[in-house]
Amino acid sequence: MRVNGRASRLSSRAPITVLALALVAMFATASTASAISVQKEYTKFAQCPIANPAVKQCVYAQTTSGEFVIGSRAVPITKTITIQGGVTESGELVPALDGNTLSKTPLTLPGGLLGIPGLEIGGEVTATAELVGTAHLSASNVIGGSGVGAALPLRVKLSNPALGEQCYIGSAAEPVFLQLTTGTTNPPSPNKPISGKTGTISLEPNVIIHIDENSLVDNSFSAPGVNGCGGLLSILLDPAIDLDAGLPAAAGHNTAILNGTLDASTPRSVKGETSLPQLGRCVKLKGVREGGGLIFHGFYNASNCVEEDPSGKGEYEWLVGTGANNKFTSTGGTVTLATPGASSIKCTSSAFTGEYTSPKTTSAVVTFNGCSLLAGKQPCQSSGAGAGQIVTSQLEGQLGFIRDTWTSTEGLTAVVGMDLKHEPTLITAECGGTKVAVSGSVVGTLTAIDKMALKAPIKFAAVAGKQSPEGFEGQPTDTLSTAFDNGTATTGGAATLTSTGSITSEERLEVKGVYEE
Repeated sequence: MRVNGRASRLSSRAPITVLALALVAMFATASTASAISVQKEYTKFAQCPIANPAVKQCVYAQTTSGEFVIGSRAVPITKTITIQGGVTESGELVPALDGNTLSKTPLTLPGGLLGIPGLEIGGEVTATAELVGTAHLSASNVIGGSGVGAALPLRVKLSNPALGEQCYIGSAAEPVFLQLTTGTTNPPSPNKPISGKTGTISLEPNVIIHIDENSLVDNSFSAPGVNGCGGLLSILLDPAIDLDAGLPAAAGHNTAILNGTLDASTPRSVKGETSLPQLGRCVKLKGVREGGGLIFHGFYNASNCVEEDPSGKGEYEWLVGTGANNKFTSTGGTVTLATPGASSIKCTSSAFTGEYTSPKTTSAVVTFNGCSLLAGKQPCQSSGAGAGQIVTSQLEGQLGFIRDTWTSTEGLTAVVGMDLKHEPTLITAECGGTKVAVSGSVVGTLTAIDKMALKAPIKFAAVAGKQSPEGFEGQPTDTLSTAFDNGTATTGGAATLTSTGSITSEERLEVKGVYEE
């Protein structure tokens, strides 16, 4: 990844709606040498509506501290409140896919609602903000502009067993309407101007823009009275709660301070990163004669389809998955299944036959030849197989990241592996009267990615008696175990598999591990 090159490409893209004004500051302040797991970072955008063509940015913001002052009551923010979704060119916040655009986070109202029978004793009251209309986000103002950074039409649900399920401050027709800014407010009296804070802007993995220690404020909004509290008793409870809470409260008597973080990235980056690693084909397009010249309509300029051309005029395009030719074979050298004690098995060679079942999965059977126990040299074979042959079950393969990291000095680096597994066992065989069962799964490293090729080398390795790697990055451990049954006792335990080989496809394919926008 070339950071300076990306800066110029992003700056020239039209439109860069949400964070265009941050780029100069971002690249001036971004500096981190620590490795960051790229795909893990992108999981925060899982609910972004990237299929909506109107969405130009994916956003994920968390408020971790601050307070709401509504009328005479102050509610400190002691739990994390999340707002997420997509942002259009006009700044409209498109709801998150799961509907949790604004997390329903209950905050405790200190002291409850005093003076109201049944609520002052043993009756905690919580306040939960809910969206009741279309929110807007202008990240250029979040980054330091004097205008509105976020416009949120809210109602606040008050919860307590005595209040029922419909007790709210505000409504869709009369919301608590926050217009938050990192700048300085100009409220009516008696409130005094207060200022927010831009925070620290940095570049995180592959075009994630991160804003830390951000503070958005508003103390110019009004708050209506409560409604619907206590169900049928609302005609009595609503006025009592209003009196206790100082509601309705005119502008100048209320304050919102939201401190936290904001992350944003483009839908194409989110789609690209969350779909990786992925099998496919980088194909060269045929040019089209337009205006006296030859024009291409691809999103990549290089034959590995890693770095995207946002203009859509590249000579190459990425096609997900295989074509009609989805079969593969593989050959490998010496295979060692190392087990506790003296029960290791060694085979002279191996061979795969299989097919690609999706852009991320395979199905294959592996045959190990010339297999025997290292101790005693007894030959090993599966039921129905030839002498010295061990044939696996139908193994399911899954592509995943062994490592997928980003640093400011090295950019994006990825190591992709294939996890082979079958339930309940991968291998059953017999060695000189002893039955052998191998269960669990094992990850092999694909040592050549991000290029079109017929052959893809794969390596299964062990270091200091442990499989290397033991699993995919951030995922549970995927390792092997063995059981040896000689008729009188069962032994076994953790095992490692070592082998090198090469997968040969029916057509040139690419395992894509890196995406750069």
